[in-house]
Amino acid sequence: MEIQNFYCHFERVKDGLPCSTGLHPWHLDHYNWDWEMLRKYVLQPNVLAIGECGLDKVCATDWDLQVRVFTDQINLANECGKPLIIHCVKAFDQVLHLLHLHEPGVPVIFHGFNKNRDVADKLIGSGYYLSFGAAMLNNHSPAAEVLATIPADQFFLETDDALVSIEQNYDRAAQIRKTSLETVVLQVQENFNRLFSHP
Repeated sequence: MEIQNFYCHFERVKDGLPCSTGLHPWHLDHYNWDWEMLRKYVLQPNVLAIGECGLDKVCATDWDLQVRVFTDQINLANECGKPLIIHCVKAFDQVLHLLHLHEPGVPVIFHGFNKNRDVADKLIGSGYYLSFGAAMLNNHSPAAEVLATIPADQFFLETDDALVSIEQNYDRAAQIRKTSLETVVLQVQENFNRLFSHP
């Protein structure tokens, strides 16, 4: 199963494709986001998750605005019972603080994970999930190291905006985990079905 992400032009949700939608910190300012429109679209049955949303210390978006909008989306995910897909850059402590403070009762997935084992252990230990993309193609990346030993029921694979195919990522994940391609495909499908089976 494939999920597209919409961070703007929410009307594309009407196409009916499985997707996530949310307010990404890169694309926020005080004037260009419509909270009521987001609330309207996330209730559509083909919207399977809220996000990407989160915090980014590198982008130019006002920090207080990022925190407020992210907090609102945690609460929205709780309200509609849909998983959160997290974008996080140099802000893991702050993201974890807000998640612990607002106690999401839904699955939380950190996308594009490429941090060290200590960060991975904090996230996994909190019951969160990690999604791995093109970074794992580098043998010496933190992503490859973490994917090798992450519990089978706590990972996903993605392409994000990288110029690689999802097939390449599945092949690489099988190599890293020293297992068959079929095993990886079935495990990710099982993880997907468990997290995204929204009534």
